[in-house]
Amino acid sequence: MPPTRTPRLKARVAIERDGRILCVLHAKPDQEPFWCLPGGNVDNAESLSDAACRELLEEVGVTVELDGALLILDGPSVDAVEVIFRGTITAGSAAMSAASGDAYLAEAQWFDRTALPANFRPASLRQLLSGPTPLAALQTIAVGDWRPS
Repeated sequence: MPPTRTPRLKARVAIERDGRILCVLHAKPDQEPFWCLPGGNVDNAESLSDAACRELLEEVGVTVELDGALLILDGPSVDAVEVIFRGTITAGSAAMSAASGDAYLAEAQWFDRTALPANFRPASLRQLLSGPTPLAALQTIAVGDWRPS
């Protein structure tokens, strides 16, 4: 029997305000810079939603309320699974945060949803976010905590 796959688990949050999507720029020295949604790795014993909220506070200094998952991205070639939540800022003003702990996070910026940068990753998420349907109208799925009976 082949070994079980153990990808990194990531949680990101899509936030739209006035037709613009909040994005962050990752700039690692060994690769081309790229834009993506704020978020990151899920820590051990942390729920997806808790990780998403923690990451947004760390990276861009905002508290968010999540209302469901928009998309699950499976990336076997990059050994990652990402859950993309839709969220609303409930406190704070989105800007780079000194508490991010991510040395490769270079900038936070709002982009018109119909003009997301060409180097936004992944392309499938760029297509969803910049499509004709506003973020608020996209269908979400509930994400609940697993509890033994």
